[in-house]
Amino acid sequence: MPRPIDSLQTEPVFRELASRLASMVELQAMVSAAYPQASLTVLSLSEDGTLAIAARNAAEAARLRQVEPSLVESLRQRGAAVNRLRIRTRRTLIDAARLAPPALRAPIPESALAAFDELGKTSESDGLKRAIERLVHHQRAERHR
Repeated sequence: MPRPIDSLQTEPVFRELASRLASMVELQAMVSAAYPQASLTVLSLSEDGTLAIAARNAAEAARLRQVEPSLVESLRQRGAAVNRLRIRTRRTLIDAARLAPPALRAPIPESALAAFDELGKTSESDGLKRAIERLVHHQRAERHR
C-alpha cells in the first residue's frame, strides 16, 4: 500500500515547495556559518542573486551592511549564488505584515487531501489525527464557498 506522502510527491506544486524549502534551509545554514556573530534569518533569494535577510534590529542591520562584501564572498565560496544582500530588520517585517492583505493561496489538490485523510486515519498520534482532520475539513469547506 502506498504511503500518503508518496501521493504528495506526485504533485508538482508540492515537489517545487519541498525543493525550495530545502534550498532555503541550506542557505540559512550557510549564512549562519558565514556570519555567526548575529542571529540572521534568510527571507528569500531572487533570480538575480539578491539575498533578503532579516536582522534582529537596526544596529545589527548596520553592522551587517558594513561586512556585506565579505559576507557575500563567503557565501559564494560556500556555493550560494548570491550577488548582493537586501537587509531588513524584523521590526520592519512585523509592521509590513500588519499592513499587508492576506495572500491568496491555491487550494490543496483533492488527491493530496485524500492522502492526508488516509494519513490521519493511520496515524497513532491523536494530535496529528485532529490536525489533519481540521486541515482536510477546512480545505474541503473552502471549496464550497
